[in-house]
Amino acid sequence: MEDTGHGMVARGDRVLTAIAIDREAREEVLAMMIEDEDLEMVIRGFMADAESTDIIEIRIDSWTVGTIGPEAREIERTLRRDACPVCTRTSFWIEDDEVRAGCHDRLCKAWIEPNSVDEDRIDCGWPSAQRTRACSSFGEAKRVLTQMRAEAEANAVETTDIVDVSEF
Repeated sequence: MEDTGHGMVARGDRVLTAIAIDREAREEVLAMMIEDEDLEMVIRGFMADAESTDIIEIRIDSWTVGTIGPEAREIERTLRRDACPVCTRTSFWIEDDEVRAGCHDRLCKAWIEPNSVDEDRIDCGWPSAQRTRACSSFGEAKRVLTQMRAEAEANAVETTDIVDVSEF
């Protein structure tokens, strides 16, 4: 057991859990933490290697210490794994009802997220290609990322005849 240095939890405190869910709907606790940042570090680490597992979803729950019954737990958010529109690996994690998403493959890192200024805009990007774009919906952002991949593949074929397109 790891000592986080936070001391004991008290009645009314919030504790967070990350639950991994596999294709058979079996659940496994990944972590239980007091701080959001600590739980996020565990989740990000797991997501980077999740492609080799049967885990397809992560649910983050918050629990109120000392509460009895179903009111003790609140589902904070869910993350589901999908194929990345850029690299096509199953390392693309989508938050809740398509709020934001990101590829956790170390060579890709494509992302989709709400614009911080214009609430009607969704931004997407592919850091490896140094490209970003503004879109009007999550679905459009996924299509734009797929187009970025197609353009990169087409450019790679034009510039060299020795290409492994699986790199995209």
